[in-house]
Amino acid sequence: MIGTLKRHKWLGVLALVLVWGVVFVFAAFLSALGSPPGTGSLNWKSVGLLAAFFASLGALYGSIAVTDQRSGMAIGNYPYWRVLLGAGFGATTVFVVWSWNPNNFAVVWSAVGAVVGAILGWYGWKWAKHVNF
Repeated sequence: MIGTLKRHKWLGVLALVLVWGVVFVFAAFLSALGSPPGTGSLNWKSVGLLAAFFASLGALYGSIAVTDQRSGMAIGNYPYWRVLLGAGFGATTVFVVWSWNPNNFAVVWSAVGAVVGAILGWYGWKWAKHVNF
């Protein structure tokens, strides 16, 4: 399977983006393990929304890790793809946050999320290497 991912670069990109999305969701889930379902002290809908938020952040991190040659996981150096993916995942993160309270959303916030994601994508591994679990 790893040989297939190495031969088909974009399958490797997709796999690493998904892996980092899952890692961030798992980290969010571990932080919410303070109480079991049904005890009333934890709202499991909020855990799901938090998991979607961390999945979008993990996908942003994974897309940077796989498209920046300075990381150890990169398949190559693709700065424009990094910016485009960063913008997409930045806007996705804003949409996830918007789903928590849709009454307070304006379209300009999705554009702001895309711009922030694009900037993070442009800087790439310069900032992403400082993410520590």
